[in-house]
Amino acid sequence: MLGLSLGRQVGPREVPVEALRNILVLMEPGAEAQPAFDAALLLARQFGARLELLMSDYQDLHAAYFSSPSATVQEFHDAVMSAHRAVLEKYTKRAASGVPAICEALWGTPFHEIVLGRVAATRPDLVVKHSVHHNRIERTLFTGSDWHLIRECPVPLLLVKAPDRLVGQRILVCVDPLHAHDKPAVLDHRLLRTAALLAGPLEGEVHALHVFSVPTPVAVVGDAYIAAAAVPPADATVAASTVAFRQLLAVHAVPAERAHLSVGAPARDILAEARKLDAGLVIMGAVSRGRLDRWFVGNTAEAVLDRLSCNVWVEKPRAA
Repeated sequence: MLGLSLGRQVGPREVPVEALRNILVLMEPGAEAQPAFDAALLLARQFGARLELLMSDYQDLHAAYFSSPSATVQEFHDAVMSAHRAVLEKYTKRAASGVPAICEALWGTPFHEIVLGRVAATRPDLVVKHSVHHNRIERTLFTGSDWHLIRECPVPLLLVKAPDRLVGQRILVCVDPLHAHDKPAVLDHRLLRTAALLAGPLEGEVHALHVFSVPTPVAVVGDAYIAAAAVPPADATVAASTVAFRQLLAVHAVPAERAHLSVGAPARDILAEARKLDAGLVIMGAVSRGRLDRWFVGNTAEAVLDRLSCNVWVEKPRAA
């Protein structure tokens, strides 16, 4: 990684940073601990936000599965939802000392559609969800609904893997100043503003990373596609990337010693830099290039999300 000497540059007009006012917390039915709540409560206390606790559940209930033959399916449903509401009320009371909180338990499926409907209705500034990371296999156990939220949630999404690592940690922002991956220019500025917004109250240290991607050519041998040797980029192209990176960070006053530039594979180098810095939070942008390409949304983000052991903040371009 290379430290860059940054000079003050004139950048685009800054749009005021929105504060965190309303945080939607996705609570887990039947879980003994609620890491998403812990992280959201910490943020709410630091930013003066309110919490909206949402627990969504659906079970294919049938009276034959239960021991009480006199109970109806509706009674089973009511008992499940009553238990969920009791849990939510307990957490609402826990937040009550200085943090306003409301809660709701909803019955329905699929989970991601319930959440996206709630986001459309209440317009939170942030959605917080717990994601379990297993160090042994270096994987996060994302469900299908998790991936839907990563791709489709229109507001920032905080994936909590280690809630105790949000305060006093390094914050790594992944940017793409040349927009080689079809990421709008304004998104990089938003990611850096988000990092600055979080860094103060969370006592964080903002670092920025740009990985200049070296494409791997593909050769055709018979009916098979094989990766050919990567061709190093031209010096002029790397120089242009360096200048763009320098100008971007100058706008946000990121010090030279916290600016990191590499030439290689974005997914691999993001993981390496996050580990090297021991980052507590990685902030990334993700984009969609249309319905036909939906499985390739934010391909760099998707390649690293399940391998990062730290917390991850994902943002997308906002609709005009």
